[in-house]
Amino acid sequence: MEKIIALDIGEKRIGVAISDALGFLAHPLKTLAWKNIEQLIADMGKLAEEHQTSTFVIGLPYTLRGGHSDKTEEIKAIADELKKHTGWTIIEVDERLTTVMAQKTLQNVGKKPSKHRDKIDQIAAVHILQTYLDGHSK
Repeated sequence: MEKIIALDIGEKRIGVAISDALGFLAHPLKTLAWKNIEQLIADMGKLAEEHQTSTFVIGLPYTLRGGHSDKTEEIKAIADELKKHTGWTIIEVDERLTTVMAQKTLQNVGKKPSKHRDKIDQIAAVHILQTYLDGHSK
């Protein structure tokens, strides 16, 4: 089975997570700097080649009531650009509260979230990917 990579796209950073080869578990991979769509495509291309995948899950930040916000539309536009300019499969997943869950995860292991922002982004990407994997397990 092809591995799947998830992205948690924020204002300054992009958390990245990857599935195991069986598609059961998500693992943190890295944090990328958010610059522009061209750089994101280049970074994703490197990840796709390195991990031999063409499937990416992108978290969409819906409001708590499930509606769209300006940020939802911004991330949706990025996902649409990726679909338009690459041959990759881009899957959009609801990412409500993943950053909060990531902060709590760090607190539970005795780390201060404010000192580990890059890890928060990776853990949020893990939550996004695990949500997708759990909903699509065979």
